[in-house]
Amino acid sequence: MMSQVGEVSALPSKRIYHSIIADYDLKMAICELIDSAIDLWLRDGKQNALTIHIDMNLDQQMIAVSDNSGGIKEGDLNLVVAPGATTNKGEDEVIGFFGVGTKRAVVALAQEVKITTRYADGPCYEVRLDDSWLETDDWDLPYFRVADISPGTTRITLQRLRSPITEKIITIVRDHLGATYARFLNDSEVSIFVNSSLVVPREFENWSYPPNYEPRLYKSVLTMPEGDSVRVEVLAGLVNESSPTGGEYGVYVYCNDRLICRGLKNLDVGFSKGLAGQPHPSVSIMRVLVSLKGPAELMPWNSTKSNINANHRTFVALRDWLVQIVKEFASLARRLEGEWPEKVFQYASGTIIEHDIANIRTSRRSYLPPLPAARPRIGDRLAALNRSVIAEKPWTTGLEESIVAVNIISKLKLKQKNRINLMLLDSTLEIAFKEFLVHESGEQYSETRLQNLFKNRVEVQQEVERHTTVPDDVWKKISFYYGLRTKLVHEKASAGITDEELEDYLSVVERVLEDLFGLRFDA
Repeated sequence: MMSQVGEVSALPSKRIYHSIIADYDLKMAICELIDSAIDLWLRDGKQNALTIHIDMNLDQQMIAVSDNSGGIKEGDLNLVVAPGATTNKGEDEVIGFFGVGTKRAVVALAQEVKITTRYADGPCYEVRLDDSWLETDDWDLPYFRVADISPGTTRITLQRLRSPITEKIITIVRDHLGATYARFLNDSEVSIFVNSSLVVPREFENWSYPPNYEPRLYKSVLTMPEGDSVRVEVLAGLVNESSPTGGEYGVYVYCNDRLICRGLKNLDVGFSKGLAGQPHPSVSIMRVLVSLKGPAELMPWNSTKSNINANHRTFVALRDWLVQIVKEFASLARRLEGEWPEKVFQYASGTIIEHDIANIRTSRRSYLPPLPAARPRIGDRLAALNRSVIAEKPWTTGLEESIVAVNIISKLKLKQKNRINLMLLDSTLEIAFKEFLVHESGEQYSETRLQNLFKNRVEVQQEVERHTTVPDDVWKKISFYYGLRTKLVHEKASAGITDEELEDYLSVVERVLEDLFGLRFDA
């Protein structure tokens, strides 16, 4: 037998605010405020063009975010502070659903917050909260009638910021907003300004169109057992540049036109051994854009909209098919590696091929033709080409692998890769001279003799020259590039080396290694 003996309070503690301060960064917090403005604008029927201003004052270390999305009704002012409170419904196609965004954002950013709002052309109200309010157990918060601001406007002023803002941070925020809201910014009715500078949309659709392997646009409708549905569009292909260091490859997920995650490369989307493989420069030209539209409760985002929720029913329903798409385009990029300029990048225009997917839960098709035959990586090719030489002369292993390293570094997006390769090539050559004298010259060199000899590069080259038939013009080039290396190491002004010079020096070193040891590099 059960009988009620009392009641307990389910009112949350204000510690709920403190717990999120450390977990929120500036970009995420500002995005929450923008999300709220966009949702108000959408709910109001897009009656006017939406303009959002973000002013970040370095001198005063304060932030002001204002928008003309319509303003907040007096009866809804509690929504700006009550955790979980929202007028958005799960069935609405909006980007604010959890009812915690604005509350977390303002508390995470500042110790003093003023929210001033005027609904339509009605009276203007202001709510203020600060750390002293957070320290009490009282949830009641006074609001005030204040001087009018423009009709339909909300302005949030953030003072005593928890973390300082700098010029670099402002640049990062501007780039983040351009990517996150690109699809809204492409609509002439939406504008976002940071310190009076219009945010430019940042898109990720710089496709290449290699014959037979053009980008694919897959369309489907994912219907849930309850009857609700999500419209799915997935655009996959190879892009026209490699970005291994920037990481701009992998999976990008948009929910109701807002970018949720950028360049995702984890097990959830197939980056694992046996599937798409681990993230690697060899797949850095593949990109998959996932666009989901539908009720907010069916969007697989986390509560901060900064990543996907891999356990969400919508993502679970499309994951197996998505992983297959990621796997095939990663394989395509990998198989064309080493030939990207001529087989991918040169095809700068073309047509995106569309496919309708009837049932995305059970489909595993990418509709790509058979992938080109895998081309062995340069390390595997040269190892196979020189297997017999290395077996007979194991001291040549490091020399051959240094050439592999130079080729790999040349493909990386590094500003100083030519300088790195200059040092690597010249060091390889110097080591080759030592290995030749010790193992190939027929003379006996004591440790002391070698140490004295290698104090002077000119004498080393003369000693090697006595035992070889390397042409004079090759020795002249070796001396020239050694001079560049010396300047790089010892002089104030760093020496530079062009792509053409590096390619020339690489061919010189390969020629010498072939003459001295019989290694081959012409595969």
